[in-house]
Amino acid sequence: MKKCLAFVLGGGGARGALQVGALRALFEAGLKPDLLVGTSIGAVNATGLALWGIDLAGVEALDRIWQDTAGADFMDPYLPRVFLRQILGQRNTQASQQVAQFFESLGVTSDLRFDQISGVRVALISADLVSGQPVIYGQDLGQSVLEGLVASIALPPWFTPIEKDGRRVVDGGALSNLPIEPALTMGATEIIALDIDDPNLTLLGNEGGPLNQLEKLCFAVYGRMVHLEIALAEARGVPVHHIALRSPAATYSWDFSNYQALVKTGYEITSRQIP
Repeated sequence: MKKCLAFVLGGGGARGALQVGALRALFEAGLKPDLLVGTSIGAVNATGLALWGIDLAGVEALDRIWQDTAGADFMDPYLPRVFLRQILGQRNTQASQQVAQFFESLGVTSDLRFDQISGVRVALISADLVSGQPVIYGQDLGQSVLEGLVASIALPPWFTPIEKDGRRVVDGGALSNLPIEPALTMGATEIIALDIDDPNLTLLGNEGGPLNQLEKLCFAVYGRMVHLEIALAEARGVPVHHIALRSPAATYSWDFSNYQALVKTGYEITSRQIP
């Protein structure tokens, strides 16, 4: 079997800055992926790296984009308003359009296909709520990169699900927040998984409140997913180097202001755990 090293980039919103530092450490160690697999913000980082270079120069470009968007307001931080819109059935198409335009401004144009990306294979993961299965954009090289990217970050209630061909597609984290199983499907023979989930995060500091309990439940489910997907890889004889990137202070998915500290933390953690 042909060797295939996959970098698997998990979801976690603004905590994706941790992956920028981690990628820098991996490239400095001479590790270069044959395959990039990303969910949610991990899909954004994977796409940026694939377009700007599978090397330190690509990481520098990715870092600059994070710097430019540190004050961006892609996700409404006022949760009561967000959930009220959802309860009232108000579709928030504006947010999806805003991020699509942002991606296009970075070069992820509507006509860009996966077969136009050179130097590395890319897979962007979303979740189909109808079938209950992950959706792998990039398996079909003729698919739109922009469509896959927008689908992978379509996190309700902030973003509207993508409805197409009988599917109802949302953020890939709903079914595979650290997409190890999709990496296996794409032929990975070794995996470095950058996990930015944070089990210690409390929603708006409301420890014990109903929203916080819901978030704790989500983290428990995510953790179980990761455990099962790593076990699946081991059963297939594929080694997984699981690097848990945890920020010292709580960083919420919508708060991109602290990216510099997160980049540094991601670099330091990964440097200690280079496989």
